[in-house]
Amino acid sequence: MAEKNQYHFGIALNKVREAAIQLHRSRYEEVGFFTEGEVDPYEKDSVYFVAQERATDQVVGVIRLIFKPINQLPTLANFDIYDIDYARLIKLDKQKYVEMSAFTKLPTHDVGVHLIRTIFQYSIQNGITHWVACIDERVYRYLNRIFSSLFKEIGVPKVYLGSVSIPCALSIPEGLIQFKEQRPKLYEFLTTTEKQVMEVTR
Repeated sequence: MAEKNQYHFGIALNKVREAAIQLHRSRYEEVGFFTEGEVDPYEKDSVYFVAQERATDQVVGVIRLIFKPINQLPTLANFDIYDIDYARLIKLDKQKYVEMSAFTKLPTHDVGVHLIRTIFQYSIQNGITHWVACIDERVYRYLNRIFSSLFKEIGVPKVYLGSVSIPCALSIPEGLIQFKEQRPKLYEFLTTTEKQVMEVTR
């Protein structure tokens, strides 16, 4: 796990946002999720969050939240969602949901859990109760190993952006209850707000 004071974690603005978008593009091109020069239609509707190395100011990890009407989010638009899950999602107030996307980092920087923590706290502070996502199956297993299977499959997996991806959703209120009862240290980690975590990066 990342050393506590080695990185900034927070919302990416201005040049840092541009660096976050570039890292997302380059990493996705490396692994074949994007083709060179491909246009990402969700950039303008996204808030980006970064892990930024303090010593160099380099952006070494990125994740974003996409804000669009539920049926226009990538997961709902590109996957066959199970009827029961679709019915639950479309009932949500438009201020209550986002799509989690663009989760990537440079290989030598172990910042993934802290990026999830950052968007978790941002969501709590802004009244967001649900994330949807379509996640590469390896990343899906990694996240559920750390977060107690909180990412629930909501549709039929398929090849998307070059790899088998699983459409899933996460309920933040349910997660908070589960973590507080079953994994208090994880609950404390996710909910303890430090200035470093939510500060605006330079």
